[in-house]
Amino acid sequence: MCILFFFGPQSTSEPSSHSLSHQPHLVSSPQLPSTPPQYPQLLPQSLSQPPKASFSLAHHQPPQNCIAHFILNTTAIYLSLLSSSNQHQHLPSHPVMYNRAPTTSHNEDNDNGLFNRSTINGEQQTSKRKRVRPGKNVKRWELKKKTALQPFQATSTDPSQEQEDEKGISSTHSATQSNNNNTNNNQKEKIFVYLVPPSHQFDPKPSEAITTQQTLQLYQHFTHGTCVAAPRGEPPFCKVKYVPFDTMSAEELQGWEKLVCHFFDRTNYVAAVKNNGPQVDGSMWADGWRKGSKKESFGRYCSVGKLVKMMLLANYNPQDEAASIKEASDFISIQLQHLAPGVFEKYRETLIENNLPSMSHMEYPLPYDALDFASFLTFTMFDFHNGPHCDTDANHWTLVCWIPIFNPRNCSEDDPILANDDFDMLGGQFTFRDFQVCLDLNHVLGVALCVFRSRDYTHQTLPGASPSGKYTRIGFSGQMSEAMSNAVVAHINGTAPFLEVAGQEKQVSNAQKKL
Repeated sequence: MCILFFFGPQSTSEPSSHSLSHQPHLVSSPQLPSTPPQYPQLLPQSLSQPPKASFSLAHHQPPQNCIAHFILNTTAIYLSLLSSSNQHQHLPSHPVMYNRAPTTSHNEDNDNGLFNRSTINGEQQTSKRKRVRPGKNVKRWELKKKTALQPFQATSTDPSQEQEDEKGISSTHSATQSNNNNTNNNQKEKIFVYLVPPSHQFDPKPSEAITTQQTLQLYQHFTHGTCVAAPRGEPPFCKVKYVPFDTMSAEELQGWEKLVCHFFDRTNYVAAVKNNGPQVDGSMWADGWRKGSKKESFGRYCSVGKLVKMMLLANYNPQDEAASIKEASDFISIQLQHLAPGVFEKYRETLIENNLPSMSHMEYPLPYDALDFASFLTFTMFDFHNGPHCDTDANHWTLVCWIPIFNPRNCSEDDPILANDDFDMLGGQFTFRDFQVCLDLNHVLGVALCVFRSRDYTHQTLPGASPSGKYTRIGFSGQMSEAMSNAVVAHINGTAPFLEVAGQEKQVSNAQKKL
């Protein structure tokens, strides 16, 4: 900054006795007043004390020219203000803002949105500023997760029903196994909830009859733990739980081994299903009750030719067969109750309301017990896969399970039943194309249990294979046929004049005629 000093003609007037350095004001005449005027304090208290300047006018002798005195005084004041401003420029300009009065807020609806009504120091104030609710998004997502888990939770609160269920469980299993299952069921379970965004609620490749592994890279994969999938803001369509073999107790492992052996044994009495529409490859069997192919008859799945063969080998005992079927049915029922009690209740509701026979019943009709839930089951092996489809069964929710095992066609007598650490299956995923969700069954060596809405959404089992040929996977599901329901209704109403019900006794009688 450059300051130019202009000096006018010399004045003969004498300066005032008051020091010119203390007169920061403009004078109207060369004659200075004897008493300095009083000015209001415009600066903050902290700035009212002028800082030390780089030079001082106190020890200078005032020049004789009054205009020169004025210019020097004005310059000194300007430099003092400039220096003070630089030193205090970071001070808050409104200290009152840091001592806020206590307030209370309320919400008030209006035509233009939401007002914020506040009371400050007893005075009510209103503004249109949007209110921020801490944790609002967290609470919203928690509510959606709670909605997604609700269908899997039990709704029955009848104490007599609970006692009946406990009695049914304890009567068919040892106390040790029941206690272990109850302990595991009561532990806090961590569940991953996947809310499918709208951008993923479509089939990315509808032209593919069999979804390729490349297309699966677009899908959300479930590989371990317990997972639930639901469209965002809608009810869920799937829950899956992966149970590794190395986390099971000895009793649990034995239970799964006995179930696999039961399926092997049933292939000696029932023929493979030939007319399954969606099936592409692999083998499928069915066991339990079904509608007959002629008129309005129904009975248990049985191949009379296979039954005759077993009777000739003296390997058939009706009581042992009934006990084995009952034990397997109860074991599956308990797994379903632990996975999704709410789905188990829906199963039982459909079974009882339609007067359908339970798959554990050898004759019809028989009274239900606490573990009855489905009429029949299907089980698959040897790289079974199918096309995309929706089911037409009476049950809206379906239980499905996959168990990795040694291939019974290629294994030796020394091989165990359940697969070991060398399990090398590839593929075989279970998919929901409309939501781009995939259940990957190859990451956990153990059992995968799943319940899903089989009538409402397209699902598919993809091809799988074991490169070594040593392994395969058993998959089974519990169902109730809609056609079976119609046959039972006709039987109850008496609208089928030549109705025939084929239970175990009828099948044994037919086989004995061919001996």
